[in-house]
Amino acid sequence: MCGIAGLIQGDPFQSKSSTDQLSSRLAAALSHRGPDDAGHWEQPFGDGPSALLLHQRLAIQDLSAAGHQPMHSACGRYVLVFNGEIYNQRELRLELEAQGHSLSSSSDTEVLLALLARQGRAAIARLRGMYAFCLWDQQERTALLARDPYGIKPLYFWQGSGGELLFASELRALLASGMVERRLNGAALAAFLHAGSVPEPLTLVAGVQSLPPGHRAEWSQGAFTLKRFWHPPFAHQEQISLQEATDRCRQALERSVEAHMLSDVPLGLFLSGGLDSAAVLALAPRGLQTLTIGFSQASHDESARASELACQFGAHHTPLQIDAPQAAELLPGFLSAIDQPTVDGFNTYCVSALARQQGLKVVLSGMGGDELFGGYPSFSRLPRLLRWHRRLGPMRPVVAKLLRQRPSHRQQRLAAFLTGPASATAAFRSQRGLFAPNEVRQLLRHWQLEADDPAEDSTSITFPCLADEIAWLESCRYMGQQLLRDSDVFSMAHGLELRLPLVDAQLLSELAPIQAAQRLASGKQLLQQAVPEILERLPLEAKRGFSFPFQSWFEQPDSPMRPGSALPMPSTPQGLDLSPWARRWGLIVLRHWLHSHLDLELPLVEEV
Repeated sequence: MCGIAGLIQGDPFQSKSSTDQLSSRLAAALSHRGPDDAGHWEQPFGDGPSALLLHQRLAIQDLSAAGHQPMHSACGRYVLVFNGEIYNQRELRLELEAQGHSLSSSSDTEVLLALLARQGRAAIARLRGMYAFCLWDQQERTALLARDPYGIKPLYFWQGSGGELLFASELRALLASGMVERRLNGAALAAFLHAGSVPEPLTLVAGVQSLPPGHRAEWSQGAFTLKRFWHPPFAHQEQISLQEATDRCRQALERSVEAHMLSDVPLGLFLSGGLDSAAVLALAPRGLQTLTIGFSQASHDESARASELACQFGAHHTPLQIDAPQAAELLPGFLSAIDQPTVDGFNTYCVSALARQQGLKVVLSGMGGDELFGGYPSFSRLPRLLRWHRRLGPMRPVVAKLLRQRPSHRQQRLAAFLTGPASATAAFRSQRGLFAPNEVRQLLRHWQLEADDPAEDSTSITFPCLADEIAWLESCRYMGQQLLRDSDVFSMAHGLELRLPLVDAQLLSELAPIQAAQRLASGKQLLQQAVPEILERLPLEAKRGFSFPFQSWFEQPDSPMRPGSALPMPSTPQGLDLSPWARRWGLIVLRHWLHSHLDLELPLVEEV
């Protein structure tokens, strides 16, 4: 787990001093991602395209200097910078050695480099892991970049007018380079207000994009091409018994957890009271260090149950109790760590700080279980919404007009859904959205900003049934563009690697053939049956999720987390429903980010 950056261009670098300055800026911006080592490499000065590659290392596999990056291939032709983990590196290593390749370290970087040198872009499909990398070919003067199927590891890029390519693990690093103009992308701003996160490949900075998950990119002579190398494997499903499905699920989960345990440093686990992290704990070796956060508000507190689970499965447990004053103390660090605005992530920031205080460099998480096993309310709500849409028929515009006359945020989003297509994507946006389209337009007019409505994003993937489509929407939209991005940024803010055994392309390929009626059965029945020892120890409780009590913190009169001078709120149009905490939090975070990174000031609420 690391931070990477680089500059590829069609002409030789102008001077050594200019590349040194760029290297220093990029390294400083990414230093928190890799406190253990740093390296940079430049294509020797001369004719033709040139390359600058940088790496900040968090040492997890092979802690020696043999894991230093940028890493050169044995033949000397290729140079690699890589962020992530390759969990099947041992199998790939044995294959390479059987083919006569001699490896000098236990680093997965060396395995990846050797595989790419031998097989080129075909090697990418063989990787099990989370990754973002750039491979530079010194002979052909070309670059190959890739990002893992789920997009667990980020990779941002900017293309200059001369064909140059600047890339980095974080958007802020590109801004720090001095090469990218600090200019707002209005479409991305509108999209953030709609969704609560910036949808890929957009970023809030005009001209900067995110390499989409499951894609590779190639740079050659100033030309940059993208191609998707991975598709979700929902096409074919099998008729098997529930017992066969349970056995298959158990075995696949065991293999994934075992693969994610690969490490030369101790591992921990973020443990809530829910099924997903409990399943990872039950399938992992005994003796893990577990961590959880508790609150005085019973509706959000799962710390007692997490402590019981840790005890039952032989873990060493560390709880952290957080109240509003403690949250307020952590807030400045959180705000400064934000790479792009989001309505989430504070929980990950806080528990990652706790993990680092405990001396951990790697932690596991149960993220992904709700998407994989049907745990969200959307699996029942979206089909109902679509049925209502069809049944209302020509009455939809009338009903939508009546709903728009009410201030409630739910009714505003529902009205927008009724005036659009009866698609799963539209229904999903109405449930997961932050502001309705008409509310977004009101906000932008109020701030005197212009932006087009975000395009209706749709997928070309064919799904066997609606439930599978919902599962993928949850995976690639909510999880992929919010949870995964936040988890990477806010864990790496503390130099901590976060691993996700339930967010794994190989695991999905093994489970997707199970019919949705079994795999996505209500209450995550398949997961319960596959890991029955969880409920044998502790009875199932109502789902609460790993969330903070922002609503009560925002509304308590004496709370230091109450929006105001400490948390400046941008001004909003009169009548806009701000009762949900996520709306206020999203606007607070947005205002801070625009001020800090684009020097853009939104008008503030006037103090009474």
